Amino acid sequence: MNTGPNLKNLSLDGPIPESASASATSSIFSSDLVVYGIIGVLIAIVVVGVGYIFWKRSNTMPKVQGFQPTVDLSGTEGFFGGVAVGAGIPDCLRTSSEASQVYATFANRTQTTEEGSADLDELRLLLSKLSCFKKDLIGTAGVVEATRYQAYATSMDLEPVAETTARCFAKTIPARDLDLSLEKWSKRGMVLLRRLCTSGNLSEGEARQVEAIFDSLIRDVSEIAKSVCLSGEPKVGGVPTPRDPSGFTDPTLQELGPYKGYY
Repeated sequence: MNTGPNLKNLSLDGPIPESASASATSSIFSSDLVVYGIIGVLIAIVVVGVGYIFWKRSNTMPKVQGFQPTVDLSGTEGFFGGVAVGAGIPDCLRTSSEASQVYATFANRTQTTEEGSADLDELRLLLSKLSCFKKDLIGTAGVVEATRYQAYATSMDLEPVAETTARCFAKTIPARDLDLSLEKWSKRGMVLLRRLCTSGNLSEGEARQVEAIFDSLIRDVSEIAKSVCLSGEPKVGGVPTPRDPSGFTDPTLQELGPYKGYY
């Protein structure tokens, strides 16, 4: 008895049974789902891995090798003295008693003009700048630290005060540039003081007193700046350089008269 398939009754060109077609479609759909699932899992793993790497890096601190501080730095800003910003108003409060006295004169007074608050903010910046400039100059480290936090303002600055401090330490700032910066600070401060005295309804005696204190502050900063900035040998990149470079004439040409010919 022949139990095998009847090859005569099979046709290669005949229609495919509906059950076989549905089975094939279901198999392909299941394969696609598996592929998409694998791709989704891989993408999720990559995203989680990248996120973990960035999270770990955000919580790391650089290692400084070969540096062992010899003093307690827990209460200081940077490594070059006390706190410059955030310990009082104006900044570098403990460096100049004159600056704190000037600011205290107007801090608790009600301003009667629209510009009073803005003028007081500008005066605070100017007093902070002068105090921090003094703080850096008298510091033993000789680095730009306190002044680097002070903002540049066109109304009172010829250049950022941190740049002035850097040129002082390098001994490359000309005396005229230093005088111009000090003069602009002084003039702008006096303008702000007079406007605030009017806005705060200070008496004539109080106005003269606060102007005298500010003038004392300017003289103090000026004396320190000139003693530090204008003394010593200028250096750029550790190489000695002239303070005020000027033109050079060869000695062999000094005896020659003016040229009177035609060009």
